[in-house]
Amino acid sequence: MQRVDFLRDVGQRSVWALVRLAITFPWTTLVMAIVLAATSVWYTSTHLEFQTSRNALVSQSARYIQRVKEIDADFYELDSFFVAVEPQRFERGKQFVDALAARLRADTQHFSRVVDKIDSSSLEGKKLLLLSPEDLHTLRQRLQDAQDLLTDLAAAPGLQQLLVSINQEISKALVTHLTTAFLGSSSSTSSAPEEEQTLDVTFLEALFSEMEQALAAPGSYLFHSPWASFFLKDSDVLSQEGYLTAGHDRFLFVLVEDRPADSSFVKHAPALQVLRDHLKAMQRDFPDVQAGVTGSMAMGSDEMSSSQRDTALATVLSLLGVGLAYVAFFWEVWSPLRVQITLQLAICWALGFATLTVGHLNILSVTFAPILIGLADNLGIHLAARYSEERTASYDFRTAMETAARQTGPGIVTAALSAALAFYVVMLADFPGLAELGFIAGSGELLCLLASLTVLPALMAVSQRHLRIRPAAWRVKERQTWSWPGRFPRLLLAGIAALTLIGVLVSPLPEFDYNLLHLQAKGTESVVWENRLLEGSDRSSWYALSTADSVAELHRKKAQFAALPVVDKVESLTSILPTDQQERLALLAEMAPAVESISGAWEQVGPIEIDELGDVLDKIRFKLQRPPTDWDPKKRPSEEALTAARAHLIAVQERLKTMPPDTVSRALDAFQRGLMADFAAKLALLQHNIHPSGPITLDDVPSYLRERFIGKSGRYLLQIFARNNIWERDPMRTFVSQLQAVDPDVTGPPVVAFYSIRNMQQGYVRGGVYAMMTIVGLTLLHFRRLKPTWLALLPLGVAALWMVPCMALFGVHMNIANLIVIPLFMGMSIDNGIHLVDRALELPRLANQRSTQSTGKAVVLATLTTIFGFGSLMVARHAGIFSFGLLCALAVTCDLLAVFTVLPLLLRLIRLDKVPAAAVGMTSTTKVE
Repeated sequence: MQRVDFLRDVGQRSVWALVRLAITFPWTTLVMAIVLAATSVWYTSTHLEFQTSRNALVSQSARYIQRVKEIDADFYELDSFFVAVEPQRFERGKQFVDALAARLRADTQHFSRVVDKIDSSSLEGKKLLLLSPEDLHTLRQRLQDAQDLLTDLAAAPGLQQLLVSINQEISKALVTHLTTAFLGSSSSTSSAPEEEQTLDVTFLEALFSEMEQALAAPGSYLFHSPWASFFLKDSDVLSQEGYLTAGHDRFLFVLVEDRPADSSFVKHAPALQVLRDHLKAMQRDFPDVQAGVTGSMAMGSDEMSSSQRDTALATVLSLLGVGLAYVAFFWEVWSPLRVQITLQLAICWALGFATLTVGHLNILSVTFAPILIGLADNLGIHLAARYSEERTASYDFRTAMETAARQTGPGIVTAALSAALAFYVVMLADFPGLAELGFIAGSGELLCLLASLTVLPALMAVSQRHLRIRPAAWRVKERQTWSWPGRFPRLLLAGIAALTLIGVLVSPLPEFDYNLLHLQAKGTESVVWENRLLEGSDRSSWYALSTADSVAELHRKKAQFAALPVVDKVESLTSILPTDQQERLALLAEMAPAVESISGAWEQVGPIEIDELGDVLDKIRFKLQRPPTDWDPKKRPSEEALTAARAHLIAVQERLKTMPPDTVSRALDAFQRGLMADFAAKLALLQHNIHPSGPITLDDVPSYLRERFIGKSGRYLLQIFARNNIWERDPMRTFVSQLQAVDPDVTGPPVVAFYSIRNMQQGYVRGGVYAMMTIVGLTLLHFRRLKPTWLALLPLGVAALWMVPCMALFGVHMNIANLIVIPLFMGMSIDNGIHLVDRALELPRLANQRSTQSTGKAVVLATLTTIFGFGSLMVARHAGIFSFGLLCALAVTCDLLAVFTVLPLLLRLIRLDKVPAAAVGMTSTTKVE
């Protein structure tokens, strides 16, 4: 019984009418297509814009995006390259930073600003007000405990007297219980000097460490001050230098703002490359210093550059692979060339359409062209293959073209509509970046469909007079019986079902990798240094942002954020504008007499007596090795601290034994001069700032900090750094949720990334559901019967199940780069099922006709070109692109296996009512000459 099908009664006539128009006026069609493509390319080159920010992908009405825009408009530019410097010696790192900063400031063509240190001269006279009351109590206590040492040192400045005094103070911590240790408490929060405190030997450890370094390299040693542990441990206030550091001075930083070259996706790449060239040139003079560029801007630029290089290489390999597949199947060059010309013209149209309707491409929608190359060539392949089959069956050009259009046209249209609507339904997701990709790719698929039904037939019409069809390409002898596997379809289907079930049950479900660093190319400098910072300092270049309208609110928010367990540090002006300055002023007034009483000719050091120095070191070593019973239990340092101090002391003694006395004398003399000069500088800082003229005000804040932390509106900025690795999903979610409990309007890269990944994930999954519903509806509309519909859809479902063990086998995780495979897989896979079931519904050819079958080969060729197209992306160093290519190749391969195993076996068991072939208006007697 003949079925009623709109694609038979209306669709076939419509497709043939369009094709007939193209082959009737082929030159007109081609000229119009080429002019439209040229116009599209010109319009795109002059009007298309690029949105390189990830913020452009998410809804602009989202509060966290609006807050980012407000902060960007209100505050000074926050994005910059982050140069991380890791020296073996801190002083060497400072030299590197100074030289690098001078070099970059001279390169005004590429860099607009370089920040290597904070100029604190505006705080002169008030710097001690930056110390907390607890630190001021500790400093006062340490100065009081060190009165005897400082008196002796003032009388005879030098290393030898310092060590003699240290030996005396260590004796006081032993069982004699004479007094508290001059080095003070190991806890900087103690404010009760009368309490007995544990001896802190960190100054001793630092002093011996520097002595050992001075002796190890007398000619190249750079002095590094150990006095920070003497006055205040872990305090930067007495430093005077202002370098940007982290990880207990393991890393130094330089912030570099560039001058973007243009508005392209890689607008920061030229300046970034120049910056890295400067670093390489610097490292020739500083081979002992490691340095690299990281930060959000550098990582984004590296990702864009890597993606472009990888995509270009993959495109070349894809064209080569697809070309070889075409030649292998067609046994000629001109047929695949016609298909490729058609596809390229359609992509040009799509570019012009995207420019006209959307006006820009984002970092997702820029991938629409490779997607169309992988998908849309299937449309032309099926039409060209059926046309070649009909010509091989001895039909003339017009008859062959009409048969091909009528028989494969509806399937081509349904497959194209399925793919297009699979993209269009993604627009329903609340994710604008994804919606734009769906609109552009879906529209591009329809334009490719139009080109396949107009440009390709026109090319065939123009070339058919001069080119012959090679019948060997599509001639396949029909077999009356299947080979032995086909004789047991039920058994094979049961076996396939059992293996599929076992594979799904034993394989873990695919996991989603939320870490954006894992998408980058392995070995990318910016990612390597980001991970190094995380490992070495627990400090990320990512931070959240919040604002306050007043200084009082600033202090309140700072305290609330800092109290959160997920927060490592909060940077703002609160440390420079403390609320308890009156209390600090009173403490400084109490401390002033002790500070002012210290005086001496600190730089007039005497010569070092090596033998006497050795004796003093022996005494200190003996005391440090005393058993715990000889110590006052309340004052004995930890065993770990004692071990570290002893280790450095022993290293110094070994140097003294093995080095020539003259060399030792010169090395230690230079060291003690630096030691005493540095002590004099720190004492001068104390004395110059012990009588502040008043509290610190906004006018006293260094200019760079005012620009960075005070907006044009007068609001104050807070930068919140996470304690844990917020590149991972759980720490990121916890970090964002806890920050939002304090400030619902908190924003910044971690917040934007959290919601972007979540919305993108939900958008793709929701789009996949919508795409599946649409494809089922279109397939049902195409066949108008349930049996052919589920037969065409079944390979898609089977392939999806096979993907579970395949992903486990190849170690593939889902991520934001390969999520698009969900709707893409459905659009790619339904094409094969529709064409094979359509061909199964046709009546067999008559006995007097040449027995050929192009559909199966066309399906194989179309699938292989898709595998080559997406599989070529696996050459990418960019891990996200690699995973996308691998997942696409796996998905299409699974579908190809499913349509040539499960579907043929089912067709052996299920009887389909055949549909008579469409009647054509030409006879079949005209043979090709």
